[in-house]
Amino acid sequence: MNDQQGGTELRGRIKWFNPEKGFGFVSPADGAPDVFLHISALKEAGLQDAPEGSTIHCQVGQGRKGIQVLRVITLDTSTATPRATNRRPFGGGGGGPRRDHGSHRDDH
Repeated sequence: MNDQQGGTELRGRIKWFNPEKGFGFVSPADGAPDVFLHISALKEAGLQDAPEGSTIHCQVGQGRKGIQVLRVITLDTSTATPRATNRRPFGGGGGGPRRDHGSHRDDH
């Protein structure tokens, strides 16, 4: 059922969302072009973020620059891709100074 004010219902996944910039995109489940998601639609639903891979059920319609999410109905974050919070490289050896001199052990 379509709401007069609210456009068409859509189901899809969060392609990406940047809370610092306040926007991201939804990839519709039906293969249609990506849909713009502004943080204002999330805030109206009491949300602050939309983690990548989350499943979204929303209403979409014409925005200023094309089709966008007008209202979030549900956001299921259980399908989200885990977000890397620390991107420190791993590896690099034993972590101490190399001791190649004078530390040979001879087993007689």
